[in-house]
Amino acid sequence: MGEIGVFGFSLLLSVTVLVISCPCAVGLATPSAIMAGTGKAAEHGVLFKTAEAIENTSKLQTIVFDKTGTLTKGEPSVTDTVVSGQWAWAVDDQTTPYPPVADYLLRIAAITEKNSEHPLGEAIVRGADARGLTLTDAESFNSIPGHGVEARVEGHVVLLGNRKLMRERGVDFSGLMSQAERLEGDGKTVMFVAVDSQPAGLIAVADTLKEYSTEAIQRLHKLGLEVAMITGDNRRTAEAIARQVGIDRVLAEVLPQDKAEEVKKLQASGKKVAMVGDGVNDAPALAQAEVGMAIGSGTDVAKETGDVILIKDDIRDVVVALEVAKATMRKVKQNLFWAFVYNTLGIPLGAGLFYPFVSVIISPELAGLMMAISSVTVTLNTLLLKGFKPSAWRENRPQTGRGQGQPQLVAAASGD
Repeated sequence: MGEIGVFGFSLLLSVTVLVISCPCAVGLATPSAIMAGTGKAAEHGVLFKTAEAIENTSKLQTIVFDKTGTLTKGEPSVTDTVVSGQWAWAVDDQTTPYPPVADYLLRIAAITEKNSEHPLGEAIVRGADARGLTLTDAESFNSIPGHGVEARVEGHVVLLGNRKLMRERGVDFSGLMSQAERLEGDGKTVMFVAVDSQPAGLIAVADTLKEYSTEAIQRLHKLGLEVAMITGDNRRTAEAIARQVGIDRVLAEVLPQDKAEEVKKLQASGKKVAMVGDGVNDAPALAQAEVGMAIGSGTDVAKETGDVILIKDDIRDVVVALEVAKATMRKVKQNLFWAFVYNTLGIPLGAGLFYPFVSVIISPELAGLMMAISSVTVTLNTLLLKGFKPSAWRENRPQTGRGQGQPQLVAAASGD
């Protein structure tokens, strides 16, 4: 100290403190980890739109899946046609170009749904086409959102939809309820057909589960998350599907416009919720959830609303998103901890706190080296994310996202 004097000594310590306390490590701690995590997620087909999306994903407790197009392929087909005995006799008494009454029922249902854009309506039309039935145009058509459709076909008023619609219109299907419940117990969606306010029959439709739906749910359970399914199906059908894939909680008979409200109810119970969906009807729920995850093959509205986009049509990427987000936030915390330790020890040393005891101070040059080392340490720790592999990929997951399991038939949602 004698050579440089008190002022020089104080100036030396001040410069050392300024150099050693440069917040480079702190400034790099979070952005570098977020950047590396975003890149790693993108490698595996997951696009995080914001840093907040990564943070929120790491805190999730409940994952809510829309059913149609998310858990299933969204390609329903007609599996069963049940004709009311009373209506069959009435039809047989008339002259009809379609002697098989089941074909006649399917034909008028297809004509009724011909102008509908709902997946169930499209399935019925495809089923009629497959049987070579001639479809004329309905004389009038009216869509009843969340319930069904109504049309005038060849002079008859045809009502097609769920049981709630039939109850509201006063059509008594008690004679067919046992068959309807049996079909629903098999995980099929049952549509009720009434002609001129009389029960005509049932048409059952089933979709196919995506090949990795069950595996994705199992992996989410291993991560300790609650998994729920939201659908417009009746409860019996929805619970049958949930059992197939191992889902904990079923939100059934939910109208499209009420999905966001169901998510809000889960949030009100203190849960951090993610919504996974692909359709226009899912957009409000995607926006309501802490994290909205949109399937890449879904609608533009869903992808625009979502915080995370699953580029491939593979819902195991929900697990990838969670694991990458958690790994990224661990790196953020590790980096911040190192920066805290460095500054906690370095600043007192640079300020000469221990000089009276050991007569040693840190020079500005050494302080600069320490600062550089701290920044390099944070960067190297962040780069370890480059070697991170999600659990599904560690188990030799094929990168094509195509499965080898056999698909399962499930109900095609009447209200999704």
